[in-house]
Amino acid sequence: MKFEHLLSPMKVGNKVYRNRIVSAPMAFGLIVQNPDAREFSYRKLEGPARGGNACVIVGETDVNFVDAVRIPGFRPFDFAKPEEDMETFNAVAEYAKRIKRHGAIALAELVHCGKEKVPYRPEEECIGPVETVNLAGIKARPMTKDDMDRIANDFATAAVYMKKAGFDGVLIHGGHGFIFTQFLSPLMNTRTDEYGGSLENRGRFPKQILKAIREAVGDDFLIELRIDGTDHQPGGITPEETGEFVKSVEEYITSVHVTCGIYEESVKSGTESSMFHPHGLNIEPASIVKSYTSLPVGAVGGINSPEMCEEAIASGKIDFVILGRQMLADPEFTKKCMAGEEDRIRRCLRCYKCFPGSPEEGYDDLPFSSEELALYVGHCTINPLAHLPFDPDALPDPKKSANVLVIGGGVAGLQTAITAADRGHKVTIAEKSDKLGGLLYFTDVDIDKPDLRNFKNMLIREVERRDITVKLNTDVTPEYIKDTAPDAVILATGSTPSCPPVKGIENAHQAMAIYDQTIDCGKKVVMIGGGLVGCEAGLYLQKTGHEVTVVEMLDRVANESFGMYREALVWEMEKTGMKSMPKTKCLEIKPDSVTVENADGVQTLEADTVLYALGMRTVDSSALEAAAKEIGAEVFTVGDAIKPGKVDQATRSGYLAGVDIAK
Repeated sequence: MKFEHLLSPMKVGNKVYRNRIVSAPMAFGLIVQNPDAREFSYRKLEGPARGGNACVIVGETDVNFVDAVRIPGFRPFDFAKPEEDMETFNAVAEYAKRIKRHGAIALAELVHCGKEKVPYRPEEECIGPVETVNLAGIKARPMTKDDMDRIANDFATAAVYMKKAGFDGVLIHGGHGFIFTQFLSPLMNTRTDEYGGSLENRGRFPKQILKAIREAVGDDFLIELRIDGTDHQPGGITPEETGEFVKSVEEYITSVHVTCGIYEESVKSGTESSMFHPHGLNIEPASIVKSYTSLPVGAVGGINSPEMCEEAIASGKIDFVILGRQMLADPEFTKKCMAGEEDRIRRCLRCYKCFPGSPEEGYDDLPFSSEELALYVGHCTINPLAHLPFDPDALPDPKKSANVLVIGGGVAGLQTAITAADRGHKVTIAEKSDKLGGLLYFTDVDIDKPDLRNFKNMLIREVERRDITVKLNTDVTPEYIKDTAPDAVILATGSTPSCPPVKGIENAHQAMAIYDQTIDCGKKVVMIGGGLVGCEAGLYLQKTGHEVTVVEMLDRVANESFGMYREALVWEMEKTGMKSMPKTKCLEIKPDSVTVENADGVQTLEADTVLYALGMRTVDSSALEAAAKEIGAEVFTVGDAIKPGKVDQATRSGYLAGVDIAK
C-alpha cells in the first residue's frame, strides 16, 4: 500500500479510527436551524465520510447564547432541555446520522469565543480573562469565578446534548484566540489571582472545563482538544507550554489537534494559512507537543498532500492529519489515496474562497453580512460541487448522448468536458493554441502558484483519462461548427488583456508577457495597474530579483479582492519590499520612465521595463454562437466568455453547463 501509515487504523479513546485522516470542523453547527441551509450543510459533512475519512467534525457550536455565540442569526435554546426545541435537536442529530452511516466517527466542535464576542441582542455580553477592548471595539469585562463555573457547566451540558444527538464525541476549540487561548496565553491573561501568572494557574480554567465535560459524559465518549502549538505572537504560547498543558489534562481528553494563531490576526498568525505560508505549518510544533503526551496528536493547517501526510506520520512527528479546506476541495481525498490515484486529488489552493474572513475579524470590505457569511461558507474555487444548491447525486440522466463541441481548452472548457463526458456525452475540445490550460499557463512559471498549477495539470490529466477528443491548434470558425454539426456547443473562448489608450503605451508590455518569456525585464519595473493581475505578476518579479512599483488609480491595490486573500497578498507584497502607489494616475509612459500624478503632484518614476495590467475583455464569440444556433445546437457560455472573472467562475459555470446538456 502506497500510504500505509496514513491509511492504517488508530486507537483513540475507546474507538478505532479506520485510518489517520480526520476532517477538520466545517460548517457552523447550528446553521441547520435554517431549513434552506440544511441539505448543503449535510452534504458538506457527509462527503468526506463517504469519501473514506476516519473522523468528520461538525463546525463551531457555541455553548451558550449569552457570551459565547460568535455568529448572529441562530435561535437560542437550552442545551439542557433538548425536548423544548426538537427541530434544532433533530437537525443537529442528522449530522451525526449521516456521518456515521458511512463508517466514520462523528464529532461536534464546542466553542466559547470569550473576549472576541460581539453582542447581538440586549441580553448578550462580552467577557474574557481580563478587562479589554476587542477588535470590534467591544469592551470585555473580566470573568468571575461564578462565570467560570457557569461556562464550564455550559460546555459539559452541550457535550451531553451532542452525546444524546448521536455523536461519538466532541472537539473542544481551545485555540485561535478563543477562551482557552485567552487564559493560556501570557499575553492575553494578565490576571494576578489564581487564574494568572504560572502555566498551572493560566491552565486552571481550561482544565476545569475539560474535567466538567468528562464527568458529565462518562468514559465512553471522545473528548478531543484543538489547541495552539503556538500563537505566533512574541512572548505568547510555545509548543513546550502547550505540551505541558496537554500533559496536565491527559486524563480528561482522548486526542490533541494542534493548530496555531489567533483570530484577530488569522492570516498573519496562520489560523487559516495562505498560499504564502508553508504547507503543513503546524506539523513541527505538533511534534514537540507529541513529545509531552502519550495521547494521539494530529496537526491541521495547509496540508493538501498525501505524500506530506505519509511522511509526517511515518517519521513519528504526528499520529494523524486533520484536513479542513482540503476536504471541500476534494472530499474523496482518502478514497483516491486508497486507490493509488493521488494524482487525481484536487489539492486545496488556500485561496479563501470557502471562508474569506468575517466582519468580526475586522474585514470591512466583505460583500457579506455575518448572517450571509454563515450561509456562504463552504464554496470552493476548484471543486464546483462544493456548496451546490442541489444534490448532484439526484440529477436525472440526460435525455440523450449528445455530440458536444467545447471551444476553448481553458479551465472552464476542461471542466465542462469532464462533466459532460461523465454524463455520457461524446465530447470534443477544440483549442486554438498548442496546449490546454488557458490563461493558467502562467502557473508553470509563477513561484507562488504550485497548487494552482497542480489543479490545471490535474484537469488536463482528467481529460486524458476520458474518451474525450482533443484538437489543438484548431481555430474554430462558424463554418467549422456547421461542418461538424454538434448537438451542443460550449463557448469557452475566454478573455484577452485590454490595451487602454494611455499615452506612450507602445513603450510598455502586457503583464502576462513575463510568463511566456517573450520579454526580458530589467531591474526596475513599473507596473501600471494594481488589480490582482498587476499585483501578482509584480510580486513574482519582486521575488525573482526585480524592484517593482505598482501604480493604481483606485484607493487601494487588489481592489477586486477582499478579506483574507487580499490581506495575504498585500502583506506578502509589503514583506518583499514591493512598492505600491494607490490613488495615482499614469500620465505618460516613456522608454525609460513613467510620469504619474497623485496628491503629491506630478512625479517621474525611472523604469527599465514598464508593464501594464489594465483589465481583461471577453473574446467576441457572437459569430460562433449564431452559427451554433443556426444548426439548432444547444449553446452554453462558460468562464471568461461570460465575463472576465476568476477560476471559481470557470469551474462552476463549466460544471453547470456540463450537467445541463440534453437535460
